[in-house]
Amino acid sequence: MAARPPDQPLRKRKDDQSAVLRFLHCPESYPEPTSDVELRETHLSCVFLTDEHVYKLKKPLRYDFLDFSTLEARRRNCETEVRLNSELAPSVYEGVVTLAEDPRDGLNLEGRGEPIEYLVKMWRLPDEWNLEACLDEDRVRARDVEKAARQLARFYAGQEARRRVEVDDMEVKVGEWLEELAVLPVDVDDEATALGDALREGLSSQRRQLARRFRRDVHGDLRPEHVYLGDALGDEPVFIDRLEFDPELRLMDPLEELSFFAMECQKRDAAWIGSQFLDAYREQTGDPAPDSLVGLYTAYRALLWAVLAARHLEREDHRKPWARITGDYLERGLRALRS
Repeated sequence: MAARPPDQPLRKRKDDQSAVLRFLHCPESYPEPTSDVELRETHLSCVFLTDEHVYKLKKPLRYDFLDFSTLEARRRNCETEVRLNSELAPSVYEGVVTLAEDPRDGLNLEGRGEPIEYLVKMWRLPDEWNLEACLDEDRVRARDVEKAARQLARFYAGQEARRRVEVDDMEVKVGEWLEELAVLPVDVDDEATALGDALREGLSSQRRQLARRFRRDVHGDLRPEHVYLGDALGDEPVFIDRLEFDPELRLMDPLEELSFFAMECQKRDAAWIGSQFLDAYREQTGDPAPDSLVGLYTAYRALLWAVLAARHLEREDHRKPWARITGDYLERGLRALRS
């Protein structure tokens, strides 16, 4: 049993996580011994890393696209995250942990007392296995990439077709993203207009080919930082952080997901990795995945991510890098259509 950290106050309100955050910052709060606790904060979660484990706490947020405002909603989301990631990272996600509050012992991770939060518990993967870190340090091994590419291709091959790709919907989204970019505080009007025009032309010319393709339940947030070239046992690649809060956002043509992943690898001067993943997908699924569609999907996702980057510009504390990132996505989208 973990010793109770000193001076841990009770919560003031049910949606106040300040006492919970202080508790989770303390090494003595955890059932396993740990020398330190590291906090990594994302937009939706606070992630606490002990020596061996990761505990992910959902923030009590509410947006148009998600609702974590209630304890029950956060519990369901934690359970969904563990379930979804069991397929692509089976040895990593251990389960959902109950953080409870006991009148005598205070906050605890053993579930004694009233449940006040739920956390996703994972094994901590070594940073040196992370693909993004490997790329930054120029130590990616081709055989590891090939193994990961084949594993992901098998996953795609096992996903049933859900719905046909709807070109009209894609055209509507392009219009919506361009409208949003136009009102965000970033000067990219010319680049956005050029990419929008090229995308509309590409969608029109590829309409028949796109209409024959299907959306499937994919990873949803496939980026190098979510790829590990080893798992908790050290011998199998894993893909973590599958998008869990909106199943509609996970439904896409696997080629769309891989096209964006390839662009992210290219940004890190590793275009060969994206090509390896695309080739493994073609071989495993029999999908010819023509380069013309890869370019179109790359541009489509690049426009979306330009919007996501530009949204940060509305927050003064994050103003500095995001204008450059927005412009870079737009330029890469245009290059993808012209190559």
